Amino acid sequence: MFDLDAYLAVKIPVTQAMGIRFGGRDRSGFALVAPLRLNLNDKGSAFAGSLATLATLCGWAYTQTLINDAGVDAEVVVARSTLHYLRPGRGDLRAHCAAPESVAVESFLSSLRARGRARWSLQVELRSGAELVLQFQGYYRATLRR
Repeated sequence: MFDLDAYLAVKIPVTQAMGIRFGGRDRSGFALVAPLRLNLNDKGSAFAGSLATLATLCGWAYTQTLINDAGVDAEVVVARSTLHYLRPGRGDLRAHCAAPESVAVESFLSSLRARGRARWSLQVELRSGAELVLQFQGYYRATLRR
C-alpha cells in the first residue's frame, strides 16, 4: 500500500509544519488529521488557511491513494474547490473525504486507464473536535504519467 505519510513528508513539506497525518480509511471514506496547536490563528482558533489546506489535501490524498492502490501511475491535481467555513475550530482537526459510490470509482479508474485522464468531484467535511467547521467540494483531475 502507498505510504502516504512518507510521501507527504518528502513531496509536500508544509504537511510537516502543520502536523498532517493519515487518519484512516474505511468504506465510508478517507481521513487526514492535524493538531490544532500547529494550526492556530491570532484568535486561538484554527487558521482558515490550514482548514483549506487540510480539506484540499484530504481529497487529493484519497484520489492519489486510490490510483496508486489500483497500480496506475498518475498525477493528481485539484482543479477547483468551494469552501464553506461554518464556525471557528477550537480542537484538533479531522478531515473526512466521503467515498464515492463504487460505480463512480470504477468509472474514474476506467477513464484514467482508457483515456489517460479522469476527473471527479469529492466532498470533504472537516471537524474540529466534535464540531463541523468546514464543508469542502473539490474537483480533481488525474493524468497518466508518460
